[in-house]
Amino acid sequence: MIDMIGKKFGKLTVIKKTSATKNGSIVWECECACGKTRLATSRELNSGSVKSCGCLRKERYNLVGQKFGKLTVIKSETLGSHRTFLCKCDCGNEISVRGDSLRRGKTVSCGCAKSSESKIESLKAGRKLQEHTSSVFYQGTLSKNNTTGFNGISFIKGKYRASIGYKNKTYYLISDSDIEIAKSVRKEADEAIKSGVFEEWLQQFRNDNKTKSRR
Repeated sequence: MIDMIGKKFGKLTVIKKTSATKNGSIVWECECACGKTRLATSRELNSGSVKSCGCLRKERYNLVGQKFGKLTVIKSETLGSHRTFLCKCDCGNEISVRGDSLRRGKTVSCGCAKSSESKIESLKAGRKLQEHTSSVFYQGTLSKNNTTGFNGISFIKGKYRASIGYKNKTYYLISDSDIEIAKSVRKEADEAIKSGVFEEWLQQFRNDNKTKSRR
């Protein structure tokens, strides 16, 4: 028999030998670094299958205070194998995320990272991304069919019409005899897409136009 008293295995320190055996292996009483005690066999300790009183497993799933991408874990909300955690994003928003999604890097922000600077730079470089269908939108070049000299501005029936492509759909924004108005609206839509808030901007723009038309 090898005397294991005083030896450390993970967070456990063997303090004494018991008279019990399990499957032919001696059972030892161990003290955990957290202060609790537990019994473990020589085989369990040497193989590494037992390393703590059980607190090590709890610590593994306690993500409070840890940071994943732009998210900082504030508190645990639910228990179980798919427990969720309340996280605060660097932008200030809060979001509930499953622990496995945090650990695997599947969720790294409240959603604001989708409009991050790196993504905008990719769009500017002309890479095809889902948020926009126009290959020239972020390159600053003109479509060969453009007749006004400005992307997204066409001259139809005596008026300048501003339009923009977003998520495989074309949105007609405004039609006005003043090209500066059409250019201004188109520019606002451009910035809304780059900032990731186009849907909200479009809804507000339509509501404002309805209000003006009633006056």
